Amino acid sequence: MNYKNATAMTMLSVAAMFVIISFAGYEINDTDAQTVAVQPEKFVFVEKISTTALFEFRDGTELVSVQQFTQTSGFATKSSHSKQTPTFTLEKIVGGTPYLYEAADQALRYDPGMEYPYKFSDVTIILAANGDTLRSFQYSDCIVTNYVVTTRSDNEEGYTGKGFVLVDQFTFECRGYEPLNPSMDKMRIVDHAQTISSSDLRSTDSWGPGFSISK
Repeated sequence: MNYKNATAMTMLSVAAMFVIISFAGYEINDTDAQTVAVQPEKFVFVEKISTTALFEFRDGTELVSVQQFTQTSGFATKSSHSKQTPTFTLEKIVGGTPYLYEAADQALRYDPGMEYPYKFSDVTIILAANGDTLRSFQYSDCIVTNYVVTTRSDNEEGYTGKGFVLVDQFTFECRGYEPLNPSMDKMRIVDHAQTISSSDLRSTDSWGPGFSISK
């Protein structure tokens, strides 16, 4: 499933994304040409590395600030001669994702073999810190296979002022998976820029007054 090529759908998706972000109360930053959600201030992440999930449904796009993300399967080398189904789990604060909730509700309502409007989505997971994308993963044709709501607390301090939080826990199964390496991509761009070929050199015939060609 690929909705990125449709210009009209892209415009609608961008508009929907900003509506969802406004509803959720998150700010957004532009990181390496990717939009990421800013985590709520009360959440502390080591080295300020946080996770954003970009969901692309047929009817719109949602940008989600994720508190926990785990790859459960999908990596298999060619030498292993085994193909794993890409699956992952994520956890987020309750609220702000009507499309994702609809996908979970329809997955419960319909038989897995049936087609329904919110059955599939493309998901991009972005791991970023201090304005830099460190790692990202692109999943295609993902289905919600499990969804629960649970309560988390700060261990022993839950009753002493730091409070509790209600979170959504989702499990996804996807048809496709591709890891991305932005740091290596940047290195390749720099190496390419430092390489000058003879075709890049300007002809001295076009130099201004004061320069001439000896004949």
